[in-house]
Amino acid sequence: MRKHSFFIFTVILVLILSMTGAYALDPSTLYNGCKGDEVKKMQQALIDQGYLGGYADGIFGRNTENAVRKFQSKNGLTSDGLAGKKTLTMIYSKSSGSSSAQPAQEQQSSSEASSGSSSGASASSQAKSSGTSLFSGNYSTLRIGSTGNRVKTLQQALISLGLLSGSADGRFGAKTKAAVVSFQKQSGLEADGLAGKLTLSALEKASSSGQVASSGTSDVVSSVSDPPDGAGKTDAPSASSIQLLHWYDDVKPALSNGNKLLVYDPATGLAWTLRVMSRGRHCDCEPLTLTDTQVMVKAFGGKNTWDVKKVYVRLPSGDWTVASTHDMPHESGSIGDNGFDGHLCVHFLRDMAETEEKDPNYGVTNQKAIRELWKSLTGQDIDK
Repeated sequence: MRKHSFFIFTVILVLILSMTGAYALDPSTLYNGCKGDEVKKMQQALIDQGYLGGYADGIFGRNTENAVRKFQSKNGLTSDGLAGKKTLTMIYSKSSGSSSAQPAQEQQSSSEASSGSSSGASASSQAKSSGTSLFSGNYSTLRIGSTGNRVKTLQQALISLGLLSGSADGRFGAKTKAAVVSFQKQSGLEADGLAGKLTLSALEKASSSGQVASSGTSDVVSSVSDPPDGAGKTDAPSASSIQLLHWYDDVKPALSNGNKLLVYDPATGLAWTLRVMSRGRHCDCEPLTLTDTQVMVKAFGGKNTWDVKKVYVRLPSGDWTVASTHDMPHESGSIGDNGFDGHLCVHFLRDMAETEEKDPNYGVTNQKAIRELWKSLTGQDIDK
């Protein structure tokens, strides 16, 4: 009896093993539990298309399986969560916008992907000089949660246009979305924070031309009311009191977040106070009060604009120096009742070679303005 039972068990086991072999997966299929570069490549493509959040870690887990199922369901494939040849081909095809198996930006080496922002910051200037597009024809949508080289290129372009501060880390977060929204508003596009084909192609044109807005107008009629009578009127600083102070050598080391700057516009004779928020390659500030916002907007002709205004700035030390600024609110601000939804940038003197390397478009525009103001004040050229 025992021998008979053992025989039956053996037969059943052989049948099970043979059936398993018949349904064995193709070696190229990716499934829950797989790890490695192929998984990472697939995850990045799914992230780029909005099916997967987070970043590509090369581990095929439950979230990745669910993303594969969503992709399959939406594209008429069997929704089994197994990324076989047919599924992968379609994922990469839709990610790249062509029949190629891998997006052009993802073909860069890992050493390029991890390179510092100093080499990447000139991406827009390289595109301009070479005549190639920033995104190599890959306009699949980037959004919150997207990661990789295309996000890094997006960030580099936004930084060069003065819309994003910090370095390009290749991760699409809240700050990057806010910068995209700012660019979309200026460019007459739907301000949804999604960097799709229209936004990315407009960004290429803007980055190549060195202009912040590529379509529509960069000016927005301000909703703030006029300042009270007499607000913003002050005596102009004497020409002899105005100095040529360098951002990295003189100004930045002496500033702290929360310090107040008095800005004087020689073109209108108006002055307003800003509070320092942060200090990077320029100074991020916000108007101190609603009246300061009203006066500033009046100086800019009643509109919010990226147009550069040449100004004098009084530092906390009492010293005056030449500078430049705009009044377009972007990203975040910390003062809730000043009528200014975001912050603005104040630029001080930097070496032109350094600016051309790190901020080749909007940064250079501001440096030229500062040099023009200094020459009109003193008759002297700035030689570096």
